[in-house]
Amino acid sequence: MVRRSLLLTLLTAVLGSPIAAKAEWPERSVKIIVTFPAGSANDFCCEDIRRRAFKKWGKPVIVEDKAGAEGTIGVGSFVSGQDDHTLLYTVAGSVTVAPLLIDKLPYDVDRDLQPIAATTAIVLTLAVSNDLSVRSIPELIEVLRSNPGRYAWTSGPSLPRYVFAAFLKRNGLQMNFVSYRDASQPQADLGEGRIQVLVTSLAASSSPVQTGKARFLAVINPTRAVMLPDIKTARELDHPELEIDGLGGIFGSKAISNTLKNRIAADVAEVCQEPEVRRKLEAGGHNVLSGTTQELRAGIEKQRAWLAEINKVIDIRNAQ
Repeated sequence: MVRRSLLLTLLTAVLGSPIAAKAEWPERSVKIIVTFPAGSANDFCCEDIRRRAFKKWGKPVIVEDKAGAEGTIGVGSFVSGQDDHTLLYTVAGSVTVAPLLIDKLPYDVDRDLQPIAATTAIVLTLAVSNDLSVRSIPELIEVLRSNPGRYAWTSGPSLPRYVFAAFLKRNGLQMNFVSYRDASQPQADLGEGRIQVLVTSLAASSSPVQTGKARFLAVINPTRAVMLPDIKTARELDHPELEIDGLGGIFGSKAISNTLKNRIAADVAEVCQEPEVRRKLEAGGHNVLSGTTQELRAGIEKQRAWLAEINKVIDIRNAQ
C-alpha cells in the first residue's frame, strides 16, 4: 500500500494546484497504468485518487493494475495506448532490467517511454536473522565463508536479487536462494530463522526487526533513510557493490507534448518539496526525490550502467 499512499499524496497536491485547475487538459478520461498488483508495496492507486482527480480534473480517472514479467505487461499495455491521456507509473527497473531479460520486447523503452518525473526511491535494506549473530557486513562474509551452503536468503524481485547474488559471487560465498509466491512470508521466515538474509524494501523487512528477531546491517540505497538514521549505507560501510536504488517515477507516451510533460514535472517537483508530503512518504519507507525529469533520466542511466557491471559477474537470467 506504500505506492498507493505515494500517488494519493502526489496527485492530491498536483491536481489541487492552480495550474492544474485552470488547464484545459484533460479533455476526456485519464488512464493511469501501474505495473504492480493491487495491494502490493509498489501499488499507488486507490479509489480516493479517482474521487479527488474527478473533482479537480472534471474527468474520470481510470486506474489499471497490470503486473508481471518485470513490469513488461503493464508497460506493453501503456505503450499500446499512445495518447496524452494515459500515464504510466513504474520503477526504473521496468526500463532497465526488462531489455536484459527479454530478447524481443514488444516496445522500445527509449522510444516509447518518456520520463516525466522522479517521485521517490523505495528504501532497500539488508537484514539478517538473529540466528547468524552478526552485526556487520564483514562478519556476515566471515560466517558465510565458514559455512558454505548452510544458510538461506531471499530478496525482493529484480534488482535486490541481482545485487545480492553478485555480492555473493564476488566474495566467493554460497547460500541457498528461496523463492516465494507470497510476498509477506519472507519476513516471517526471517524472524523464525528459516531464512537468514533478506534483501528487500524497508516496508517488507521491518516487522522481524521491530520484534527483535532480526537486525538491519545496511541500507543499500545511495543515501540513508530518514526512518533509519543510524543505519549506514552499504557504500559508507565500504561495500558499494551492494548499492542499488529503488527509483520510481511517472512516464508518458510519445504522444504527450513537451508542454504537458514539463507542466506535470514542475508540479510534481513542487509537491516533493512540501514538508508534509515528505514526512508522509518517508514514514512509508521512501526516500523522496526532486520530482524532476532530469533526476528520473539520470537515475535510469546510472542503473543501466550498474546492471551492465552486475551482468558481467552473474547471469541475471539465471540468478540464484
